[in-house]
Amino acid sequence: MLKKITISINQLENTHTLQMAIAYMLIAYFFHAVQATFYKCGHFAVVPQFMFVTSFISFITLNLVQPNQNMYPKEKMPHIIRSQVGIGIGTLFYFYGVNLISLSEAVILFCTNSIWSQIMVSIMNKEGITKSRLFNSILCIIGVILIANPSFQSKDPIQHVIGCLCILICSIIQSYAFIIMKQIGTEIPSSVTVTYFNIIMLFLSSLQQQYVAKFEYFEGYFFYTIGFSTFTLLAQVIKFRAQTMVTYDKICNYSYSQMIYIIIIDFFVFHSILSINGVIGALCIISGVYKQLREDRQIK
Repeated sequence: MLKKITISINQLENTHTLQMAIAYMLIAYFFHAVQATFYKCGHFAVVPQFMFVTSFISFITLNLVQPNQNMYPKEKMPHIIRSQVGIGIGTLFYFYGVNLISLSEAVILFCTNSIWSQIMVSIMNKEGITKSRLFNSILCIIGVILIANPSFQSKDPIQHVIGCLCILICSIIQSYAFIIMKQIGTEIPSSVTVTYFNIIMLFLSSLQQQYVAKFEYFEGYFFYTIGFSTFTLLAQVIKFRAQTMVTYDKICNYSYSQMIYIIIIDFFVFHSILSINGVIGALCIISGVYKQLREDRQIK
């Protein structure tokens, strides 16, 4: 039964590559939204320790579920290492920057990765940027700004600038990493790529933990950590699959669906209600994602 389902999915990937990649992105970012909920409920203070523990749990899980998998696809290793090191380094920049600025500002600056990816692919392929896709990205970013409602007050302007630059560097580095993942190809299971990501994160987070030199534990720590790890792992396996099927610029706008999922989850879990600006922002994101989806449905 499972084999038949796998064959059917592979056939759909071959015949409807872009549409399947879009579906994977929409599913993956729902899992990312659930992952974010576990993170918010946990109120983790020592991020490097948290990142190390979650990467360790994911690494062990992946090795248990794929004992016979070829973990060293020699020809693809340069692309796997380059992309996963880029994502890992970008993640460290993000968590360092978010300590210096508000989370709302960080979310907005990180969301520019859709713009960077389109610019990079345009330069690499020597092609013009698709105006409609760029417009959809801008529309979604406006929506994120309205929802996040950032505060630009800062006691230390220099630290604030450094924090903003860290988030932008993360956005640019990860955009490039997502783009080169297409070179890995669909013949390599995304679980293999995710395994290398967690190996790199174990190394990088342990180095950062040495610098922080703080530890934390509270009631429910492992519950929230395992919940975060589980949904992060599901999201990464599905999302990385999509990114090896098509170049990231073609599916980048679907990452904004995470904001809509978070709004819905926050309403039911935290009973939070959006402001008028937030509602307008949500409508902007829905419009941008729906418009992109309608345009991509016309592509064969």
